[in-house]
Amino acid sequence: MKDAIFIAGPAGTGKSSLCASLKEWYTKEGMNAAVVNLDPGAEYIPYEADVDVREWISISQIMSEFNLGPNGAQIVAADLIIENIQNIKDILQELDDYHIIFDTPGQIELFTFRTSSPLIVESLGGKKSMIGFVADSAVSASPSGHISQKLLYASVLTRFYKPTLFLLNKFDILDEEMQKNILSWDQDPDALINALMDEKVDSRKDYYYNIVKSFADSGLSSKIIPVSAKNMEGLEDIYTEMSFFASGGEDDDTMYREEDYENDEEE
Repeated sequence: MKDAIFIAGPAGTGKSSLCASLKEWYTKEGMNAAVVNLDPGAEYIPYEADVDVREWISISQIMSEFNLGPNGAQIVAADLIIENIQNIKDILQELDDYHIIFDTPGQIELFTFRTSSPLIVESLGGKKSMIGFVADSAVSASPSGHISQKLLYASVLTRFYKPTLFLLNKFDILDEEMQKNILSWDQDPDALINALMDEKVDSRKDYYYNIVKSFADSGLSSKIIPVSAKNMEGLEDIYTEMSFFASGGEDDDTMYREEDYENDEEE
């Protein structure tokens, strides 16, 4: 593979639709792309999967075999992906010149907080992989919602220690003023805090200020990529970020490299 991106995020943010649009964009640009469905519980996906984990894992079969309900079966299914990892890798080995898009399970906890998930990402994507955290623009329209999604983004970054893009999907549903507000919040922590105080006047300002300031100090505040799976907006920006990382040209990516961390420790 040329590179890989694992699309993750809360349910309802449009992850699968974004995967479909991203593959379509690559194809229109004359590049090879493949989508891998890693969600064993998906009843419908808006694309034709090039690799589909449901070929090896059945939710209904797990429910019957382990006497579990739908939620319990989803958890078992997520962990069973690691047992079928070689089947996926065998197919991916034939896609040397492809950009690979991984569609992860719909519930973020099934991907981010399972023990097997970092192993899956490393095994399938390795050093060529990034994480695309998909947030919902409607949620980010409020300061508290925006902060909560940033915290989820930070948790994904922490779990996988991979270059992670903050993809604000459905950006087209917001009016121009709200779009400007959200983008300005990430550039000016004080603007976000002031907006939050207007929304929640009884909140502890020092607590939220320290959270927002940590975003700015760590560089997490400048990574918003507005996208629209529906209108295919912002997809070129995703490709640009992935290409830049794959070529080793992004200075910020040193934060993910073990050798740089080790050098800092020695100094």
